[in-house]
Amino acid sequence: MAVEKFIQTVWSKQIQDDLELKCKLVDSCLRDYEGDCQFAQSVKILGVGDPTIAAYDGTKDIEIQEMEDKCQVLNVDQANYFAFYVDDVEKAQSVPGLKERYQQKAVHGLAVKRDSYVAELIKGVQTNVTTAEALTQEAVKKAIDDAIVALRERNFDEEGVIEITPAVYNVFKNCLITLSTDNPGYIQKGIVGMYDEFQVVMSNNMAKDDTYAYCDVRGKKAIAFVGQINEVEALRSEKRFKDIVRGLDAFGAQVIDEDRIQVVKVPLAG
Repeated sequence: MAVEKFIQTVWSKQIQDDLELKCKLVDSCLRDYEGDCQFAQSVKILGVGDPTIAAYDGTKDIEIQEMEDKCQVLNVDQANYFAFYVDDVEKAQSVPGLKERYQQKAVHGLAVKRDSYVAELIKGVQTNVTTAEALTQEAVKKAIDDAIVALRERNFDEEGVIEITPAVYNVFKNCLITLSTDNPGYIQKGIVGMYDEFQVVMSNNMAKDDTYAYCDVRGKKAIAFVGQINEVEALRSEKRFKDIVRGLDAFGAQVIDEDRIQVVKVPLAG
């Protein structure tokens, strides 16, 4: 049978690699805790508190501080699957480009699910929020400027991104420093320019409600993400003279440091 010659590792790796390229919001998350994640597992994110800085005059003994444990648990509690028919999986593996065309069926949808989940986490941040007064260049620029200042006043000192919707980009684009348009990596990642040392990423998956789009300015240590294509397998269809390829994408994400993120609420209409 053709399915017996299915090369699981090749399909799984290619789908995982393509998925990494397609995800825009996930790309700006902390990925240090990935490892071999499985659905319904949890990942421990290590962390400690800040030491107290005290004056020293040489006349008194120093005080030794017990460091506070700030570990967090990230649950791998999201799972999405794909399943599609393939006329002949063995042929798909042997004809150049055919396997990739089949895989594209799955990758786009999975990427939207991952990015939309991260976008909802951004929307859920309540402590650090800046609101634009209108969907205009002047109002959006002021809100983003205020958000950047708020981050920097919290001692923000890492690589950061500004994540916006297409509509917000449309009114804000004249403020951006244009990047090289012949770089396919920028295009794939939705990077549309630079602003005040931040990469600007445009995504159609930013969260919205009836009034606002929830854009943001954040560092890459604000949200942790773990994800992996757990299984990809092939089997023969019982109802059609075709093969089936199916797989499971398991992931989890969590805001781990709200000080590194500033939500920018922008009205949906001017």
